[in-house]
Amino acid sequence: MAETAIGIIRKVIIKLMVPLAILSLFLLISVTSCDLLDFQTGLEGELSAEEKAETGEGDLESKNMITTHITLWDYIEPRERITLINSVENFMAENEHINMETRHFRNREELEDQFEAASLAGSGPELLLIDFDGVHRLAPGNVLKEISDEENEFDYSSILNGLVEISEYSGRKYIIPFRSLDFLVFLYNRDLINDPPRSFDEVIEYCSSVNDFTRQTYGFLMDASEPDWVIPFIGGYSGWIVDYNTDSLALDIEAVEKALEFLNYIYNEERILPSGMEYGEISDLFKSGNAHMIIDNVNSIEEYQEEGLNVGVSKIPLVYQGDEYPTPLISGLGFMINVNCYGNELEALNEFITYMLSEEVQLDWNSTTQTLPVLKSLASSAVVRNDDIVNGAFQQAELCRGKPYEKLIMVIRDAIRDNVKNVISGDILPEDAALKIQEDALRLRSEEILIEKTGGPSEADEAGEGE
Repeated sequence: MAETAIGIIRKVIIKLMVPLAILSLFLLISVTSCDLLDFQTGLEGELSAEEKAETGEGDLESKNMITTHITLWDYIEPRERITLINSVENFMAENEHINMETRHFRNREELEDQFEAASLAGSGPELLLIDFDGVHRLAPGNVLKEISDEENEFDYSSILNGLVEISEYSGRKYIIPFRSLDFLVFLYNRDLINDPPRSFDEVIEYCSSVNDFTRQTYGFLMDASEPDWVIPFIGGYSGWIVDYNTDSLALDIEAVEKALEFLNYIYNEERILPSGMEYGEISDLFKSGNAHMIIDNVNSIEEYQEEGLNVGVSKIPLVYQGDEYPTPLISGLGFMINVNCYGNELEALNEFITYMLSEEVQLDWNSTTQTLPVLKSLASSAVVRNDDIVNGAFQQAELCRGKPYEKLIMVIRDAIRDNVKNVISGDILPEDAALKIQEDALRLRSEEILIEKTGGPSEADEAGEGE
């Protein structure tokens, strides 16, 4: 009976072992199959990565993973705004690892107030596109990054000299010039004059042969009532109105006296130009063909073309009895960087600025805006040289001097305006007027400084109000 029980147990164990063995074998096969499948999948993944690397897809994915976001603020004119948007879109298409946003402001004050507050709080946009006066308005608040450190070193030697002169505040540069604008050029009617005169000696000779005041026919006209038309001649006589390094005035100099003597000569001695004629009348006479040559702002060219005038553009001729060209004031647009911008964002900004200062972009803006390039190298560009208007304007831009910041140039203009009027009217001699211009400018500037310090009107203003 016992043997029978043991035999039964053995039979049960044997019966159980067979399915267990089969189960174990099945599990082993399953595990092995999974490993093989995983191995094959791994090979496929590696091959896919290699294929992506060959096609560049892997680089794109990598860039997308580390996209750098930067923001630019501006308050530029509509035509320039549209061109800026196009440039930004083209840049992002070529640099997909960088995402740029732009914000447009209605006016300068709104942009600067919001930027300064945001920057002082440690935020704000990384980049501004702004006029050159912004250097003196924003740099004192310590919200701008100096353009001289190793992070964003920039080659200013490639830029128009006049714009480099006004890129500084207290000896440090804070703006990267982008576009030039707002300067005077010499305009002539190409239906009447084949080639512009080279010097004012030639201008005076031409006027002597064609002037007929009774019929309102003039060989040349200029608006001497506006100081910006007079200031270029100071540069043409080897002087200048201000020291950019110190912002000190330099108006009691021989060059100022010579410029005033020239005005006295053409208005009073030779009577080449009629006195008392202001800008609106001069512009109308040029449009009608009665004035053959004038000096006007570069932005006026389009207006004359729309009037159907066959206008030619050149640099202002050499000064009378001299060998240097007049030097009009010039300003422009430039990029300023938030002092809080570092690392990837700063690197992205440098890429964007480099792109915007490429010859391709600089030339593209010529055709869609009223601004001009800032790169000296473009003077030899076939695109520039083959466009008579752009070529003539750019030749003048190369000779311009930087327009001092707003408060300083207003003082200089006010001092020059009344004294030039007195010279032309014969009430004061040129040498006396030069000294008077310097004295008036210093007085006006001291009053401006006093107003800034007190935050209110000067004592002289208060006395005037009392009267």
